[in-house]
Amino acid sequence: MMKRNVMLLLSALIAFSAVAQKQGAFKAEKQKKADIGIEKKAEVAAKPVAKTVAEPVAKPQPAPLTPECNANISLFAEAAKQKNYADALTPWESAFANCKGTHRAIYTYGVKIVDWQISQEKDPAVREQLIDKLMAVYDEQILYFGDDTKQPRAYLLGMKAYYLLQYRPTEKQTAYEWLSESVHTLGKKAQPAFFQQFISTSYELYKADNTLATQFINDYVYANDIVEKNAADQSLKNAAVYAKIDPVIDQVFALSGAADCEQMDKIYAAQVENRKADYEFLTATTRLYRQVNCRESEVYFKAAEYAHSIKPTAESAAGCAAMSYKKGDYAKAIDYYLESVSMQENAEEIADNYLKIAQIYNANLNNFVKAREYARKSLEANPNQGAPYLLIGLMYANTRGIYDSAALNKTVYWVAVDKFIKAKQVEPALEEKANELIRSYAPHFPSKEEIFFEPDLEDGKAFTVGGWIGETTICR
Repeated sequence: MMKRNVMLLLSALIAFSAVAQKQGAFKAEKQKKADIGIEKKAEVAAKPVAKTVAEPVAKPQPAPLTPECNANISLFAEAAKQKNYADALTPWESAFANCKGTHRAIYTYGVKIVDWQISQEKDPAVREQLIDKLMAVYDEQILYFGDDTKQPRAYLLGMKAYYLLQYRPTEKQTAYEWLSESVHTLGKKAQPAFFQQFISTSYELYKADNTLATQFINDYVYANDIVEKNAADQSLKNAAVYAKIDPVIDQVFALSGAADCEQMDKIYAAQVENRKADYEFLTATTRLYRQVNCRESEVYFKAAEYAHSIKPTAESAAGCAAMSYKKGDYAKAIDYYLESVSMQENAEEIADNYLKIAQIYNANLNNFVKAREYARKSLEANPNQGAPYLLIGLMYANTRGIYDSAALNKTVYWVAVDKFIKAKQVEPALEEKANELIRSYAPHFPSKEEIFFEPDLEDGKAFTVGGWIGETTICR
């Protein structure tokens, strides 16, 4: 064993000596290549990368792992580990040319070495050649090591797209094709950055050609579903990174303008009917419709109804309630909202559903008593909202005929204004609206003369307004 190790060491030393002797010749050759690059500058400037990557082929036989290959790999790997890419360059060039497929380090370190070369190069023509070379490094790694479990073909395509967009940002279609294969192959195992670049590039393509709206929307739906699930999966080490890019791609989508309601309906109408038993698809569709604020769409309603029939949730019940309301089926809408409340844990959502029920009873069913009942339930769920107070106040102000006396009938305005004042106290954002209502109804208070002639009224004293209202206020 010792004799064998000595022989290997001697072989490596001999190869290392040969490499050292070639250093000067390599530098001269490098200068020659640079000169040629300058002369042919016009020919290679902005040379496009092939638009697609060839389908995987049978893995070729690697080159023989000669002692010289071993020596060069050892030399460039040691230097590259220290980020000493200048010293790593010559032995790496030799290994890349003569030792193809012998070791993955030729490609993993090769990317870093060529990227460093690009950063140092000032000549545009030579720089373009180096970018082509960087792409070639990835192509060879895919060819020889595309079946590697840590960095498979799909991962390498994502990285290749990253560098292409960095150095040739106009070649978006090519990068998009690589990224699309990468994220669709890797699925939830794709790097967060791949998803972010995939959506960004898809958006850029759509922005240049609005006929690609369907492609962009479908890309977003696919990527967003995985990103959201990974962000919520605390067992993943990079869950926080997914959580960070989630709102980024949401913002890109929301601001894109691709998903107007008409366009959404064209895309999803047939799909919803064809996949009405696919719960995951239906819930993703309703979520997307809400995100782009298309809650009045018939397609949204259908998706929500189908999803609700499969697995009722608070969200699907609320969607069905909105659909029923639009169709004028108010009783059914109330039932759906109550069903949503029964499954809801979020206090604000519960309050919102109760308030919608109150509004239906008030505006559509002309039932003040029921409307106030649910407005009060809304306040119980969320006391810090002013809208239910405004609704109750308006109902009080619109109440007629409690008393035979005209002066006593005007007392409804006191309790109405009480509610408007309360609304702006609990929710200052409603102050302007509340003050506007106060200015509208306060002039209708009973006058001092009217109070004087009513024995039940006395300025500054408590008075209980009768009828369905039954609330105590102060005469003024």
